[in-house]
Amino acid sequence: MKPRAYTLVELLVSTAIILILMMAVGNAIVASLHLQAIHADRAGMSRSASELAERLGDEARSSTAVFIPSVDVLGNPNGGSSGPHEVDFLRHLSDGGDAMVAYAFDGSSGSVTRYEYATGSGTKTLLNRDTAADDIAAFSLVREPVAATGNTVGQSAPASVTILYGGAELAGGNDVVVANILARANSGIPSHLYVVHLASRAAPTSLAILAPSGPPASPPATRVFPFVILHPGFPVPVPHGPMHGGSPGAPSTFLHWVTGSGSIQFLSTAGLGDINWFDFTLAFESVTSGTYTFKGSSGSTISATISCTGGPCPDFHPMPVNAPGYTPQSGIAFQLSAP
Repeated sequence: MKPRAYTLVELLVSTAIILILMMAVGNAIVASLHLQAIHADRAGMSRSASELAERLGDEARSSTAVFIPSVDVLGNPNGGSSGPHEVDFLRHLSDGGDAMVAYAFDGSSGSVTRYEYATGSGTKTLLNRDTAADDIAAFSLVREPVAATGNTVGQSAPASVTILYGGAELAGGNDVVVANILARANSGIPSHLYVVHLASRAAPTSLAILAPSGPPASPPATRVFPFVILHPGFPVPVPHGPMHGGSPGAPSTFLHWVTGSGSIQFLSTAGLGDINWFDFTLAFESVTSGTYTFKGSSGSTISATISCTGGPCPDFHPMPVNAPGYTPQSGIAFQLSAP
């Protein structure tokens, strides 16, 4: 049996169906590409404006002062229908110099340019420039007191602080420069407004001192006694005599009976009228460098801080001994603890 061939009508119908399917697929591809292009434009516009906002914030956080000059970096009045179009940043360098940066908006091109410049003899010298953002519909700035921004934590109405860095315009402090960045609408994509609060790293707000309520407390009473520590065996037997140097085999400056010297400081909030060496001795039979706390005869708490010249004190018995010629003026003498 011979295979039947397609008729002309069948061939025309199948061709028409294929053409319709190809047109549908082509329209879907064109619509998808157009949608991707719109999203790419939207992302590009948003990225340009948002990146500018982030860049301005980073610039402020690393600056000594944020200010709005009356004349822009190109020598034109810094103004316009919507307000100033340029914001400047001052940064003190570690070598003692200054670095100046300006962000200026050009409404005709919709771009914001970053300038680095130097000042000298009242003139501005441009050093570098680069484009910071494109597709910007509007860029305006206003300086506000910190209290007006409502962004201060812990202070409802902080005092305004102004710091001048060489001129009335070059002013820092805790005022905030508010930058309004409006992205340009394009291809049916609506514009978007970014609001950035620019505050320098040297932005004082207020000084708070925490103190207890009521009248200030009286400082604790203190008293300091210089002392010497003597070798065991004191008092000196006759005919040894009073304090002197020249012990056998020792340097001539060595005091024969003295093994250390230092001071002891007593401190008490209840006064030091009840200091009693017997109370200290009863509390501690042997002491060395450090702080010791004990009760006075009236029950008040007293601390004694002991230190020696040239290093830690050797262990000694904290009971004063009578040692004429050895005892420092207005001081006392102790003996080493028994080995």
